[in-house]
Amino acid sequence: MSIIRRRRSSFVAVGAAVALLGASACSSNAPAVGEDGEPIVRFSGLPDPAPLPVIVMQEEGLDEKYGFEADFVEIDPDVSTTSFLMGESDIAVDQDAVSSSIANNQGHDVVSFYPALANTASIVAAPGSGITGPEDLVGKRVGHFGMDSGTTQALSVSLKRAHDIDVSDFELVQSAPASLPQLLASGEVDAIFDYEPYSANAIKLTGGEYVFQVTPYWEKATGWSPALAMLTARRDWLADNPDLSRDVLKAWKEAEALVADSDYTMFLEEPYASFLDRDSKEELRTLADYCDRLECYTASWDTSDVKKQNAYLDRMVDQGMLEAVPKNEPTATLEQVVGP
Repeated sequence: MSIIRRRRSSFVAVGAAVALLGASACSSNAPAVGEDGEPIVRFSGLPDPAPLPVIVMQEEGLDEKYGFEADFVEIDPDVSTTSFLMGESDIAVDQDAVSSSIANNQGHDVVSFYPALANTASIVAAPGSGITGPEDLVGKRVGHFGMDSGTTQALSVSLKRAHDIDVSDFELVQSAPASLPQLLASGEVDAIFDYEPYSANAIKLTGGEYVFQVTPYWEKATGWSPALAMLTARRDWLADNPDLSRDVLKAWKEAEALVADSDYTMFLEEPYASFLDRDSKEELRTLADYCDRLECYTASWDTSDVKKQNAYLDRMVDQGMLEAVPKNEPTATLEQVVGP
């Protein structure tokens, strides 16, 4: 068994706005080289299922198989985008097409090129709340964890498309994602916007039920769904390292396939259970079961997905959640960036 190459980000957001102005000009696209002479690829993310394939690569030697060394940088969620844009990692696993759009609107040139995790956002209603469907949420107290969070945005776009409902018609109560299930159990809210495993925890805690789920809705309506997290890199880094980029994606696909083929039970095994850092084995089991039903690792991304993602971004613009879809497209297939 290999040693996990994992480190915590030392990035400090002091003077970040000034430093970002020159980040593109002073950054180098030549990867560092490890002791064995292989290029080091730095992935960044949070300890959740999205970057787990990086740890699988290391454990199974998939990075070595494809001629590189995978390094994982655990980042503070409050500065994750900024640290990535300043070059602390080569591939961010906690970004998506929306964050790439925002970055490119601000003068950067990044691209989200492969889905890392399906969208697990959902709405859970408490028993006795009188909520049996999305229409019943109007006028109700609904817990969330920020209007600019990916979860709230995905649910907002989805509810508007599916039911012509605006979240502004709800009485919104803000709290942390992990605190929302208890908020629902205490009766302080009638429903919550959250993601897994917190939504499933809320159901176990309250006896409530899902009244809306992002991925099942979009899959049924369009055969596609917006990812919660995507592999994202600077466009010039990919273009300057085309062979390495292709090898990284090959290793990623093999790693996610190993997890999916285990029915996600690898979540319960070491070192992956420690990496995911959940409160209990039961919570890990709940997350694994949910991911198995949802297919958290979609293993699919082509030009038709890119078109649907861009149409989704257009909806966000129409709803005032995004300034514009930038001309330097925030999402693409890897082949569109580096060639076949």
